[in-house]
Amino acid sequence: MISYWEQKTFYHHRHLIICGAGFTGLSAAIYFKRKFPGKDVLVIEKDPVNGGASTKNAGFACFGSASELLADLKKLNEEKVFHLVSERIRGLQNLRNLLGDENIGYEPLHGFELFRHNDGLYENCLDHLDYLNEKVRSITGSNVYNVADKKIKIFGFENVEHIIENEGEGQVDTGKMYLSLLQLARESGIEILNGILINRYDENDKCVILDTTYGKITGDKFLIANNGFASQILKDSHTIPARAQVLITSVIKDLKVKGSFHMDEGFYYFRNIDGRVLFGGGRNLDFETETTAELNLNEMIQAQLEKILHEIILPDDDFKIEQRWSGIMGFGDEKQIICKQISEGVFCAVRLNGMGLALSTLLGKEVAEMMG
Repeated sequence: MISYWEQKTFYHHRHLIICGAGFTGLSAAIYFKRKFPGKDVLVIEKDPVNGGASTKNAGFACFGSASELLADLKKLNEEKVFHLVSERIRGLQNLRNLLGDENIGYEPLHGFELFRHNDGLYENCLDHLDYLNEKVRSITGSNVYNVADKKIKIFGFENVEHIIENEGEGQVDTGKMYLSLLQLARESGIEILNGILINRYDENDKCVILDTTYGKITGDKFLIANNGFASQILKDSHTIPARAQVLITSVIKDLKVKGSFHMDEGFYYFRNIDGRVLFGGGRNLDFETETTAELNLNEMIQAQLEKILHEIILPDDDFKIEQRWSGIMGFGDEKQIICKQISEGVFCAVRLNGMGLALSTLLGKEVAEMMG
């Protein structure tokens, strides 16, 4: 039998219910509550602690390496690519304005792209560097890309031929950021219920009805903001789960690596954190297996990450691997966010394509406006 307290806590009608307590869901809740302070907002999260990409985010405050943008231009037209770059830059600024640099551990240590092979990738980037600077300068007001080969020795890399620096990028402390966002949501009067799975939803002319593992909950509006897991509720979400794997080293004495680093069109990425190196990626080695919502590890990818650490990133350092984890991102056929109204009371804000940190708070703000 359900107690009176449980009925009152879980089952009373809300004005807005949000699926997913990640960056996008919490941001949407905060902005909606600011616009409508008298309305009830409930955020439902299936995991005891958010288990998507938000709490496992690698903390890169980035908007695109040179080779990544050139790869995107092969699939999307110029207008779409640089509109997305603009959204990422605006999104990072929105995040900093919303929570404050101290509360997210923001450090403007720049981004660096490493080029290892004589395969034409660097030459192509170099040939297009003026073009990329011109396009990004129209957004930021200044050039951001420059050749920085002299820093190869400063960082202590081996088997690296060239570096292109991005002066507009940085990094954040993901845990600090998430806790700050969570605290702001709670201070705003937003309810957050963890450990509840939404199985499906229905809609009538009065409300949206959610069938959950804790019974039925109703609301005026329902926002699907669980990104990599969106297809579990919204079958035609056009969002595919994509697993990202990460490891972190032990503390390294006199660590030379400082900044946000990328290789191979952004498929590998690493940065310094608390005297350690956080290193992730390798999804391109096994796309089929990594198109999953399962939070497991791929031994082949983990082995390659370790190999690159030893041969390229930390060739002269003594370290151990202290932790490994994976997170689930949401991708689509093209790098375009989905933010739309599905029906009278149902909305979605998903498919952040691996750029959730840069885009999520801005996306939350935009969908809150849409729902208002």
